[in-house]
Amino acid sequence: MSYTPSKRKINSTKTKESNMTFFDPSLIKAARNIYRNYYSLDVPTDTPAMGVIINRDSHRGQLAFKHKPILLPRECFIPLKQIESEAY
Repeated sequence: MSYTPSKRKINSTKTKESNMTFFDPSLIKAARNIYRNYYSLDVPTDTPAMGVIINRDSHRGQLAFKHKPILLPRECFIPLKQIESEAY
C-alpha cells in the first residue's frame, strides 16, 4: 500500500520577498463581503477583527479575532490588511 498525495487546487501564492500571501481574487471578494456584512450589523465587540477565515471551496467564512487562528484543512486566513486593500 502506497500513499499518493491528492492533487489539490491551490488558491494562494506566497512571495519570497515578503511574508504576504496573495489569494485568489474570488476569495478576497468573498472575505470582503463577509467582513462588510458583519460590521453592518453593529455588533458590539471589545476587540477588532484581525481577518476572515474562509473555506476555499464553499467561500463561507467567519471573522477571526486572533492573529493566527487554528484552521481546518480547506480553510485559509485572510488578514484584514488584504481585505481592505483595493488591489483586487
